Formats: sequence, C-alpha cells, structure tokens
Amino acid sequence: MEDETLRMNENKLEWESWCHGDMIEHKRKDFTKNLITNKMVVSLYEIPPGKVSWPFHYHIANEEIFYIIDGEGELRIKDKTLKVKSGDFLRFPTGEKGVHQLKNTATDKPLKYLDFGTTNHPDIVFMPDSNKVGLFGGGAPCQNNKNRSIWKYFDLDTEINYLKDE
Repeated sequence: MEDETLRMNENKLEWESWCHGDMIEHKRKDFTKNLITNKMVVSLYEIPPGKVSWPFHYHIANEEIFYIIDGEGELRIKDKTLKVKSGDFLRFPTGEKGVHQLKNTATDKPLKYLDFGTTNHPDIVFMPDSNKVGLFGGGAPCQNNKNRSIWKYFDLDTEINYLKDE
C-alpha cells in the first residue's frame, strides 16, 4: 500500500502570483497542487497592501477556513465588514451565508493566511458584485485540474430557454 502521508516544507515551495485589474492580487503556495484525489486543499496566501485576494464570492458545495498568520485586514461578509488580524480563525460555510472577500488594509506589509477548503464537486461559485456564476465539474475550484471536465463562468443576466435548439 502506498504511503498517503505527505510531508513538505513551505520554504521549498515557489510562490505563484496572480492579479487582475487594480484590486485583485495575491501570491500563493499550494500545498496540495499535485494531488488529484484529495478531499481538501490547503494554500498559503499573501495579499499585498490595499489589495483583495479574490472577488466577493461564495460556494454551493465547498467550505473554506482561513487562519490569519500575519498582518491585518478587512473581511467583507454579507452586509458588513469585520476587522481581522493575526490569530483570527474565519469559517465560510456553503451557500450565501458563506459569502466573503478578504482585503489587506495595511500600507506596508502583506496579509498572510492559510486557506483550507473542501473539494466537493461539482461546485457552483457565485460572485454577487458582478452577477456571475462559475461551474466546476471533475474537480473543485483550487484543486488540481487534471480531471476537470468543466470550468466556466457565466453572466447571470444571460439566460436561454431549456429546450432551445433541441
């Protein structure tokens, strides 16, 4: 039987950088990137000062947990914004009640946190600010995409009849 225990050192992983527009930017070390059948993903994130890590969103099938390692910021949830700092543990359940966005409010240092998430699929991700939806099949968001059969985003204002062209 193959040993399923995985040991790795954060210092041996390379940062992957991602940004979009003026507000969304992060660096990420993905501890579970090369695993195909894992049921949980874990990543280390750094958000630069004044930026957010991802758009305001929630998942239908997956939960997330953030543990703030260093820095301070703001957590946007439903209809309010909370101050967060080193040592805070943040849980985002599935559905609208888990809507979230993390922002670094510091001017001089990154906000560093661990992101733990389940990998249930298919998953649907809603982005209320832009009225979009993402569909994921064969692999959950942030999971290795080697088995992914669909990974698409759609504008919710666009709709077609179920029987069109049938």
